[in-house]
Amino acid sequence: MPNSKEIKGNWEQLKGKMKQKFAVLTDDDLLFEEGKEQEM
Repeated sequence: MPNSKEIKGNWEQLKGKMKQKFAVLTDDDLLFEEGKEQEM
């Protein structure tokens, strides 16, 4: 199981890809909330 740093790093990569594909998304739409790793 990945740790929180790995999840954050993967999330940053995925967020960039999603913003490219779906231009209407904002940073607020893709905000990573601390403590929510289990929901991911």
